[in-house]
Amino acid sequence: MSKVRNAFFMLLIAALWTVGAAMGVMSQDMTEVTIKVEPATATVRVNSRFAAHGTSGKTKELSFLKSGIGTTDLANRISGLMLADRYGTPVKYRASGPGKFAAETDFYQWNYEVMAAAPANSRSSAHVSWLTDTTGILMLDDIMPQSLSSGAKVKIEVPDGWSIATSEKTVGPNTFETSNVEKAVFVVGKELRQIRINAGNSELNVVRSGEWFFGDGELEAIARSIFEEYQKVFGSGPAKNLQIAVLPFPQKDIQKGTWEAETRGNNVTVVSADMPFKSQSPQRLHEQLRHEIFHFWLPNGINLTGNYDWFYEGFALYQSLKTGVALNKIRFEDFLDTLSRAHNIDSAQSTRLSLIAASQNRWNGGDTHVYARGMATAFLIDLALLQNSKGRNSVSDIFQKLYTSHRPGSPASDANTAIFKILQTEPALAEIIELYIKGPQKIEWQIRLAGAGIENEPGNSRTNLRVMTKLNGRQKALLGKLGYNNWRKLTRK
Repeated sequence: MSKVRNAFFMLLIAALWTVGAAMGVMSQDMTEVTIKVEPATATVRVNSRFAAHGTSGKTKELSFLKSGIGTTDLANRISGLMLADRYGTPVKYRASGPGKFAAETDFYQWNYEVMAAAPANSRSSAHVSWLTDTTGILMLDDIMPQSLSSGAKVKIEVPDGWSIATSEKTVGPNTFETSNVEKAVFVVGKELRQIRINAGNSELNVVRSGEWFFGDGELEAIARSIFEEYQKVFGSGPAKNLQIAVLPFPQKDIQKGTWEAETRGNNVTVVSADMPFKSQSPQRLHEQLRHEIFHFWLPNGINLTGNYDWFYEGFALYQSLKTGVALNKIRFEDFLDTLSRAHNIDSAQSTRLSLIAASQNRWNGGDTHVYARGMATAFLIDLALLQNSKGRNSVSDIFQKLYTSHRPGSPASDANTAIFKILQTEPALAEIIELYIKGPQKIEWQIRLAGAGIENEPGNSRTNLRVMTKLNGRQKALLGKLGYNNWRKLTRK
């Protein structure tokens, strides 16, 4: 075939593909799902089938998520499974393991129930689906089978007076389309209050349920200010449609001030017990959202793979602290106190681990180490960049470079390789990378601290950071970059 004819042929194929997409052919892996919410029995009824225009049902296996944060029995919630072929004829099956089923022949339809009572471990409440008589969270990852399709058209049936909140695309009454079942989250309830916030190229749907000491206006103002501050750091919004949900725990008698949170895809879910006093409530909310909203960008807004919790968790905590100072929500003294505690935790480790190793051990009891060492290392990197550039560069530049280089649409890359590639362009960071990120050495930061006008309280064996009494001009300038002047203005006010 000549090059001209070959080019014409490829254009013809592309045109036919485009027409097919408009007719729905490109959605052949889309699953059609109806989810019925029954609060009285904490039951979710699921009826599913492959899209009529798509696959013919060449599937003989069905499996459900077995575990989540704080729970290992998710698959045991599934009951009443029924399989059928394209014509509705029942298909026999057998259980092949926990949450796994093997059919005798190909099936096309599958129906079942999910017992979605509040999880026994309250820690799971922001991470798995649950339903009470007033509110619920539907996370498709533990409601729908695994790996049948990446996308779904979902219709949700809720009781009269209930509403649905989600960041997914609305395509009809109570009907939505998602291109990523694993990341899709729906909040349902009879007293949901929703606030729409336009911020740059993004729209936030802020949802709340229950009674709190903070009002709707305070919630909106806090979410907006944090989001806009991070937009400045990263240069743009992470996605067009985003959701932030603040809900009470579904369990009873939860200690005041307790909370769990997760950022999944374009959704932040905070499940919390309010603080004991009204003056504390907005402050705690600000703390929760500073950390979780950061995750819209990192890691959820980039196309990186592998284990790099050390970066997107530890560095997120540090940036959350810095943002709290910038927005005058915490004092500079609190900023230093938190960093002191992080350094003390890391210094007290009997078995020393590098950040990379601690990250791999995070879910086996290493999460505190990841958070503490990650935060302290992020502070050290920020100091090194500020000092080496005379205040022109900071850790924010690392965040922006990573985000700009690896946004969705870019090829998937190994996260640690990508992060080190950016960090290693800064000669001032070489020792920090080798000793504290790749290596397990105890963090020694006295020289860096002194350059920024910070010292450990004399005579104290534990780390207790404070600002030096006498400061030179350069120290004052670096402290200003860390937010010290914001704190001083707040104190005077």
